[in-house]
Amino acid sequence: MDTKVWQWKRSAGAQDFLISTSKELLPHSFVQEAFADNAMFWAKPMSAENLKTMLDNSCTLGVYRVESDGSLTPVGMARLVTDFVTLAYLTDVFLKEDTRGLGLGKWMIHCCREVALAVPELRFMLLLTGSEQAQQLYRRECGMERFGDEHALAAMGARRPALETCTRSTKLAEAGAASKHQSTDNAA
Repeated sequence: MDTKVWQWKRSAGAQDFLISTSKELLPHSFVQEAFADNAMFWAKPMSAENLKTMLDNSCTLGVYRVESDGSLTPVGMARLVTDFVTLAYLTDVFLKEDTRGLGLGKWMIHCCREVALAVPELRFMLLLTGSEQAQQLYRRECGMERFGDEHALAAMGARRPALETCTRSTKLAEAGAASKHQSTDNAA
């Protein structure tokens, strides 16, 4: 697993900001707060144990306002779910409302792109979005495009209820096949 800590600094207006992949800097309470925000409609707060596991197994970029006393206040985040060799899946991109419009989102995506480019055998950097505005940002900043027929690839996904339904259907089909096999054996 990649242990390199990436850091970037910049100013926006009269404020200084830091983006860092350091796991020690990002308070779990901030991630829970972000997951509870309506802007992250796809996420929800989770148990402390699951949150720790999630963060331990991904590369999370925290965005921090550098206060006048040098302390850091978290204002945003983005997660790259990656094996650090072939794939980087970008998710949970978030900025607090009072920091939007300062160019921090574009900067954060640029930093995510840098991390993804360090993945030595990178096949894809992927993400899911339903926002046309976000698609334009990712196209411009990361060269991403929608998958379609021209790529001979299909982007597919399933939410938990669909996976659970599929599992039940598979078990019923297997049980039916086993009973059919058993009745055929008994007939002989």
